[in-house]
Amino acid sequence: MARVTQIRKSSNIHTGWQLIKNRKTMWCMIKDTWNGSYHMSGLSKWLLLIGSMYVLLPFDFDWIPVLGWIDDGIIIYLLIKLLQKETQRYVRAKVMGRKGEY
Repeated sequence: MARVTQIRKSSNIHTGWQLIKNRKTMWCMIKDTWNGSYHMSGLSKWLLLIGSMYVLLPFDFDWIPVLGWIDDGIIIYLLIKLLQKETQRYVRAKVMGRKGEY
């Protein structure tokens, strides 16, 4: 059982590093979304906006030291996963030559 946990932890770390390595692609995706040449799903846009606001604004559990850090960490992890999947969709759309509408 411990091996499975270790593999899951290393794959989670790999996911974050993969997004950092592909940061140029992520910024191109954001720029193309802003310019209108790529259509990111509305749900993804709202989740990114709400998640970023939740982490940055002090209206959540930040007044409780450990709980505030844990919930912000979970939200950041979910935002990274969402950005990774959206970046993969962007690369797939660029390769296919589409506008990204799904």
